Amino acid sequence: MSDHGILRLPAPEHLKPATFGFVRGVLAVLAVVGLVLCLLGGIFDTRQFAFSWFFAFYYFFTISCGSLFWVLLHYVCNGSWDILIRRIWENLAALFPALLLVLAPILIFPQLHDPLWAWMGLVGTDNHELALRAAYLNYPFFYLRVALYFAFFIFVALWYRHRSIMQDADGSPTWTFKLHYHSYFLMTMWALIETFASFDWFMGLDWRWSSSLFGAYHFALSAQAGMAACIVIAAWLQSKGYLARLNHEHYHLAGKLLFAFTILWAYFAFGQYLLIWYANIPEETIFYNDHNRGNWPYLTYFLIVGKFMFPVIFLLAQDTKRHLGRLTGIALWILFMHAVEMWWFIMPYAHVKSLVPSWLDPVCFLTVGSFMGFIYLRLMSAASLFPTRDPRLPECLTVSN
Repeated sequence: MSDHGILRLPAPEHLKPATFGFVRGVLAVLAVVGLVLCLLGGIFDTRQFAFSWFFAFYYFFTISCGSLFWVLLHYVCNGSWDILIRRIWENLAALFPALLLVLAPILIFPQLHDPLWAWMGLVGTDNHELALRAAYLNYPFFYLRVALYFAFFIFVALWYRHRSIMQDADGSPTWTFKLHYHSYFLMTMWALIETFASFDWFMGLDWRWSSSLFGAYHFALSAQAGMAACIVIAAWLQSKGYLARLNHEHYHLAGKLLFAFTILWAYFAFGQYLLIWYANIPEETIFYNDHNRGNWPYLTYFLIVGKFMFPVIFLLAQDTKRHLGRLTGIALWILFMHAVEMWWFIMPYAHVKSLVPSWLDPVCFLTVGSFMGFIYLRLMSAASLFPTRDPRLPECLTVSN
């Protein structure tokens, strides 16, 4: 519910170049130095570099994918409470062109994509299992799907962001109506494309594996990561004097959604495991067999505690969700556990029994993260930090729950 009293709307807020110029410079240097180290690592250990680079790419891809979901959901539901933070999601979703650039080396060089997606190295052989899936697992169709996925993500993300910024200029509610009108279809398409992209890139790390719940599991982890990233960025901006109209009511609503998607992630993750364990079909159990060899079970137990039990217990308290410092702390923890989960999912295919990370893992992560951060700051500085003339901004400013 909202109090529709007369109130003063906040003025547009823009990043001050003097404040963030130094940060952008540091990110640029880190990205360049990291890229040099990554190139050296790629020369001396190509296989490990492929997995480390893909790990870094996929971490940030899921955050952008989840952010696009929240943008679309805002318009599907005619939301108002999240208008002050919606531009954060719009900017995160606008990172898809940069993410395509990051993925490009893996797509181009066989030395990188063959270790990741093992079926590619088997094309042209007499492998019977691959022959049964040849209609889907073949080079032309794979690259066509990659092009379609990124075309959709880039177009929708930039289209919504551009029209949101145009509304800042003229204040016409027509933009809101149009974006709401198209959001139903685009949300459906997002769900389908997100699911198939996760099949091709993430689940495709073992092309023999199948799971009927994987699309839902991937959706939950992406949405959770997108919400956690938004909370952290909003808190950072507030610490610099921006977004002053955000208050404990907004934190509480964001915290409740973070809590809900933490539960949903656990539901799908455990449901997937339970169904596979109960059915005991070799094509499905192969994933958990590979992820429970050597020392990997210890990381599995850590995920259960660190990404489910601890955040859920912490977020149960209303005071936690209404306090920006505590909520930011748990959001940072969830982003850390998201990285642990990505690493747990990907790295057993690189080294089955060893739990020891390669030096390329943090270097690739820091390199891609610095590049994403540099682009993100440019996007933030190109427009107001929040939609200044959205017709529902007064509702957002007076929201209570």
